[in-house]
Amino acid sequence: MQELFESDTIVLFIIGAALGFGIGFKLKTAKSRICAVITCTLTYAVCEGISNIHTNFMAELFMLFLGTASLGAIAGMLLNIPVCRLIAKNNT
Repeated sequence: MQELFESDTIVLFIIGAALGFGIGFKLKTAKSRICAVITCTLTYAVCEGISNIHTNFMAELFMLFLGTASLGAIAGMLLNIPVCRLIAKNNT
C-alpha cells in the first residue's frame, strides 16, 4: 500500500473507489454488493498474476491500471455497504 500512495497510480485507485462506491448504490441487496466485492477481488488477483508473467510491457501496464482500479473498487464497495445500511435504517 505504501508504494500505491507514493506513486501517481493513487489517481487510478481514487477513480476505482469512486466508481465502486457509486456502483454500490445501484446494487439493491447486500448480497449483490458482496458478490461485486468478490468479483473485484478476483479481477485484482488475475491482474496481479498476469503482471508477474513479464510477457509484454503494454500488457503489464494495462494490468497495473486495471488492478489498481480494482483495488479502489474493492475499497469503495466495502465503504458503500455500511453507508447503504445506514440509509436503509434511516428510511424505515
